[in-house]
Amino acid sequence: MKIQKRFLGQFIGLCMFLVFIVFSMIGGFLFQITKYKDYSSEISGLNKEIEEADKEIEELKAIESNQNENDLEEIARIRLNMVKPNEIVYFTEKEIESK
Repeated sequence: MKIQKRFLGQFIGLCMFLVFIVFSMIGGFLFQITKYKDYSSEISGLNKEIEEADKEIEELKAIESNQNENDLEEIARIRLNMVKPNEIVYFTEKEIESK
């Protein structure tokens, strides 16, 4: 009887330890899965940004290769909202709302 009680206590301790290890491993695994999903979505977002930047670079290269003085002035006025010195700029309500 005394032997069974002593081994029973060790058996229960061992079982509790194993249960703790198993749940720790499961928790760690689930944590890794969530991190993997987060990083995957972040990578896909960054890849989209890279593609957009590449497209913009290609557009700028095309503009650079075909530009003349008028094209440059148009780009400066429209895309960069630049004006000539002593020039007064008027905006309509639609232009203000769209910005």
